[in-house]
Amino acid sequence: MNRIICIILLLPIFPAFAQEENRDQQINQAVFNKIEYHFNLQETDSIYALAGPKFKQSLSLQAFQTVMAQQLYPLGQIQSAELKSYDKGTGIYKLNFLSTPLQVVLALDSSNRIETFLFQPFAGDPVPEKTEVLTSRSPATSKLDGYIDSIALSYSRKGHTHALAIGVVNDGKTSSYYYGETEKGNKQLPDENTLFEIGSISKTFTATLLAYLVQTGQLNLDDPITDYLPDSVATNPDLQQITLKHLANHTSGLPRMPANIDATAASHPLDPYKGYTQAALYGFLATYKATTPPDDSYVYSNLGYGLLGDILSTVYGKPYNEMVQEIICHPLGLKNTTEFPAPDSQYVAKVYNKDGKETPLWTFDAFTAHGSLKSTVKDLLTYAKAHFKMPETDLEHALAGTRQFTFFNPPDTDIGLAWHMNLMGDELIYWHNGGTFGSSSYMAFSPDRKMAVIVLSNTAEPVDSVGSAILNSILASK
Repeated sequence: MNRIICIILLLPIFPAFAQEENRDQQINQAVFNKIEYHFNLQETDSIYALAGPKFKQSLSLQAFQTVMAQQLYPLGQIQSAELKSYDKGTGIYKLNFLSTPLQVVLALDSSNRIETFLFQPFAGDPVPEKTEVLTSRSPATSKLDGYIDSIALSYSRKGHTHALAIGVVNDGKTSSYYYGETEKGNKQLPDENTLFEIGSISKTFTATLLAYLVQTGQLNLDDPITDYLPDSVATNPDLQQITLKHLANHTSGLPRMPANIDATAASHPLDPYKGYTQAALYGFLATYKATTPPDDSYVYSNLGYGLLGDILSTVYGKPYNEMVQEIICHPLGLKNTTEFPAPDSQYVAKVYNKDGKETPLWTFDAFTAHGSLKSTVKDLLTYAKAHFKMPETDLEHALAGTRQFTFFNPPDTDIGLAWHMNLMGDELIYWHNGGTFGSSSYMAFSPDRKMAVIVLSNTAEPVDSVGSAILNSILASK
């Protein structure tokens, strides 16, 4: 009886609490809506004006402006947003950008001013783990085999992942490992001929094309980009100090994406570069206003690499994919690296987003040079091993040229042409990664050690942790 009375006594209190919680959530969402509006207009001061004293004490306006300008606005406009959770005064919102989703944590003080405003990688929605994963390998025959299996199977058991392909060169031995399935439910393992989107690893091929044209005397790294642009664009004074090298090492000051791509992406939300033309690219550049001078800081720019590829094609007189085939793939024997796989003879694994849902392969159009290539573990291992050779041919000199230091990006990363360079112990490691809405890739190698790690997935679940764990295990075992 007492238990029933307690429940009755509590009933009138619960709706009042719910109303108060709901009101706080509504206020939190209202403040977020203001932030989203000002973010898309890049009105940094207006966002900062919503902050409370605790937030302002921890982050000055100047520091806040730097973070927004260098790290967040380059992502482009927020295409859509949704509240994922609200608990104890803190809302977590998923933000959908063209390239990748993020989440923002927003909490308010007692005056409904911003107290916590934190951007994070989107954690994703929980998906049940798989109980069984296909693998191509028999039981591990070495300690490294066993370690790779454990790391790969942990990744592959995530409910939204599908195919995973790994390649390793170590101690004079080349090994490949395959897990999962190339299409959801088909029970078909990937193999050495399965193509994956490699995303921004394509930039290293673009940088090699640039270094090749430098090696063969067709241009110079320090040439101003305006030497190769039409007059309607070249007359923009904000472009005239940018060089080809600045495009290749992400120090041009150009944003990550052009602002005018938003309208194009709205027509193809799952294929955001589709339909973005050279005319649109030139239209943006003609009115571009610099906020960061060239050679001042590292600002990762897909726009810069799209433009670089356009210039290289103009100089060479052929489309990007033909350049890649003639200059890199044919000499190295890369039979399955291409922008346009042949439907009758080359199989590309279907791609899946972070929720495990199938999504289209991307169409890059004017941005082809920044992320359009598809490749295999076998080809990328061959590509990595080409970096191990003492250069003799023009292509080998070009590969070596991409590994030359061009810029220091604090705290500990050097930049070559496309390649990021880190000293791990006493080994200099060159690396790049990539990702689309439906694929993830990682490549790292050491020419001195003649060691390489390749990881490819047909899911938008990053594989960097898989690749770096394997890399660290190899380095620790020497």
